[in-house]
Parts: sequence; C-alpha cells; structure tokens
Amino acid sequence: MEITERDEAGHITRITIKPLPTGQVLFDADFSENTTARASFLSFIAKVFLPAGYPRSVSPDYLRYQILNAAQAFCSSLASLLSSRATLEGYGVGNASASSTNALLLTVLQDISNRLTTIIAAFFFGSSLLPEAKMYRFLADLLNDAAIVIDTLSPLLVSLYDAHVPAFMTTIPFLPPTVPLRVYTLCLSASIRALCGIVAGGSKTAITMHFATPLEGTGDIGDLNAKDSSKETVLALLGMLIGTMTVPYLTTTWSTYTVLFSMVFLHLSINYIGVRSIIFRSLNRQRACLAWMAFKSKHDFINTPTCLASLEHILMHSDVILGFPSGIILGRCTMGSSFAACHPDPELLNIFQHKRYVLCLDRKSSLSAGAKPHFHIILKHGYNSADQLHAWLFACEVTRLFASMDTGTIGLYALIQEAFATFDENYLSFLEDLHTHGWITVALTSDESTINDSEYRSPPLLHGSQTVSFSSGAPKSVMMGSSRAQYTSKKDQ
Repeated sequence: MEITERDEAGHITRITIKPLPTGQVLFDADFSENTTARASFLSFIAKVFLPAGYPRSVSPDYLRYQILNAAQAFCSSLASLLSSRATLEGYGVGNASASSTNALLLTVLQDISNRLTTIIAAFFFGSSLLPEAKMYRFLADLLNDAAIVIDTLSPLLVSLYDAHVPAFMTTIPFLPPTVPLRVYTLCLSASIRALCGIVAGGSKTAITMHFATPLEGTGDIGDLNAKDSSKETVLALLGMLIGTMTVPYLTTTWSTYTVLFSMVFLHLSINYIGVRSIIFRSLNRQRACLAWMAFKSKHDFINTPTCLASLEHILMHSDVILGFPSGIILGRCTMGSSFAACHPDPELLNIFQHKRYVLCLDRKSSLSAGAKPHFHIILKHGYNSADQLHAWLFACEVTRLFASMDTGTIGLYALIQEAFATFDENYLSFLEDLHTHGWITVALTSDESTINDSEYRSPPLLHGSQTVSFSSGAPKSVMMGSSRAQYTSKKDQ
C-alpha cells in the first residue's frame, strides 16, 4: 500500500506500507526530495517569511515585489537614521543651552501637526486609496523621503536663514522672530509623515488584497500581513545595524548629504520599479480607460492585465482620459459632479432617460477642434458599480470620437448620439473580452429599485466575483431626480 502526503507548500511525500511475515509493518518513505528541502536552511526561511502554501496562495507577482520592497526598505532605514540624528539636534542634543522643557514642547507641536494632518488627509484621500493603490503607494515613498530630506537639511536651512535672510522676514506674522525656523521645519516634516502614513496604509491594504488573490484557489490575508510584518521587522533591524556602523563615520556635511541623497535616489528608483511590477487584475478608472481604448483600436493588442500594466502611468490623476497607444491626454471626466458644473441642456435628460447617469460638458470647456474637453458624469439615485463603469467607458468613447474629428465644431448632443449608435453592442463585447483575458470584475445583484423602475434599463452585469470597487473616490454629489415627474423613479414617488 502506498500513501501520498502533500504539505501546505505542495511538496509530496510517498510512504509505502509493507506487511512483514512476523506481523509487523515496514514503513518505507520516499524522502529523497522532501527531507532535503525541509532540512535546508532556505526551506526554513521560506516557511518563516513566506505565506503558507506559497506560491499557490499568492498572485504571481508577489515574490518579485517583495524582493524589491526589501531593497527599498533597507535604503529607507539608512536614510531615516540620518534624519533621526538631525531631529535630535533639533531637540537640543549636543547644545548646552537646550532644556528638556523646550524639547518636550517641540515634541508636542510635532504631535499636534501629525494628528491634524492625519484627520485632514483621511477626509480627502480615504475613498481613493483602494482603487488608486499604485499611485498612492509611490506617493507615500515620495512623501517619506521628503520628510527625511527636510529633517536632515534642517540644521543647514537654519544656519542659512540666520545668516542670509533679510531683516524684514522676521516681521512676517506667521514666522515670528521668537520661534526658531527649526520648529517650523520639524513640524512640517511631522505633517508630511502623517500624510505618508495615511496613503501608505490604504494603498498597502489594496496591494495585500491583490497578493492574496491567486490565479487559482484563495489566499489568506491575515497570514500574508503577518509574514510581511516579519520581513519588515528583520529588514528594519538589519538597516539599523548597518546604519549604526556607518552613521558615526558621516561627520562632515559633504559625506552626510552624499549618502542621504544616494539612499533617497535608490529608494525611489527601486520603489518605482516595484510599483510598476504589480499587475492588478481589477479595474480602476485608468485601467478601464486604457482597456477600452485598446479594445477599440486597430492595433493587435492582447488586452491582458500583464500587457496593460506596462501602459499605466503611476502619477496620473484618475480624471484623465488617455489615448492608445500614444498615451497622450485626450480629455478629462469628473465622476459624481453636480449639474451646476455643466452646460444647461434639457436634451441631455431625454437622451439619458434610461441611464442612471448623465454625461455633460463642463461650463468652461468646448468641443472646438483641437480642444481637450472636460466632461462630467452626474449619477442618478440608485446607481451601482455597473452604472459607474458604463458611464466612465461611455465618457471614454465620446472623448475618443471627438479626438478622431480633426475639423470643425460638433455639438454635444450630436456627438453623444453618434457614440450611442454602437456603444452598447461594443460594451457587451468588451465585457466578454475582459472576462476572457483574466480580469477580475464586479458582479452585482439587482435591487428592488432597478426592478421596479420602468424608466431604467440596467447595464449588463460583469462576470466574476466581488472585488475592489471601480470608482476612484466617492461621488461628491448625487442627482436625486430631475424636475420632470417621468424622470423620477418609482421608489422616490
């Protein structure tokens, strides 16, 4: 009899059970490969720092990103030590005239700046962190390095300010002469670090959710977070160990700033490569726009997440509509606007009668030749994620059609009618194309308001399981209904 055992990593052990004449049983196990793997040091390290079931329990881009993330964390640790030394100097370490009370008050000011910035940043960026994880992940590193540079340069800035600033600068109300400039620089760096913490935390959650969605099976987000914390702890300890052996020798201004800017450059470069290596399989505005433009183009482009990831712009506002394959900006579209931001056009309400959104043109924009139009999407009451995706792709199609017209000026109503002529048919084919090429899309269930609303036809639902929301940020306002009774849903009546 042969028994086969498979561990969490997929290693197979074969055990043969042979009965002996004496009545005993002989166990003959095939440990030729597995015993060596389990006894090896690398196997032990993998079990400590990699998720259970690796590589089957994570997405394919997990290991590459973790290697790059480890390298950037080491560079950041060394740069942070230089920043900490400058911060301690700001507290008065090494200055005989400094007092513990002044250091305490400075710490309190930094803490106040940190907490206030945290509240403000959470209000403005909270709902955009999940879908725009790549942009905010890299932005967090930019903010972190900015705080490090400000802290490290603060002694130099203070000396230059005292030596060269004109006398009238000391009379500015927000810069009283009794408060040293170093107080402002340290409070500024504390605020930047708080902003970094907000955007880094939200974007890291989205990236962790992505890594915990393997191509087959399911991952464990809790185990993934625990193993990432272990890796970060070891890297921080290693960075501090090497930093403590290096920083004492950086006694001159030239050596300190050379090492600082070298570490910052390496940190940002590695982070940029690492962020670009992430291959999301869920849609946000930019990926949906690029996928639609690629689908409508004549180019032989396979619309897979891997191919599309190479076209993404990391630091790009989510309102921008890009062309394919040039990547140039064709226009803008704001999701969830108020009707007051648009040109008043009663015909728009008629043409979008059976949609839970209205696409309109910004008051300051035009559809003249060569212009880059700015559209607005007004969401009606009862909209869902499928409506948002339908509205966004329709705005991309309208912008694409306008960009292909090289002469004259066209009215918005005529442009929308031309786009609607083929959009719904192409939209269905596009959804099938996404599903075929491995995109994870949002599956929605119909609600009662959709079923009972005779004026509304829901856009087709997407295949797949429920994942990250398509919308990059919560809509700023929602149109509850127009002044005409026939445009008000039965649920509101």
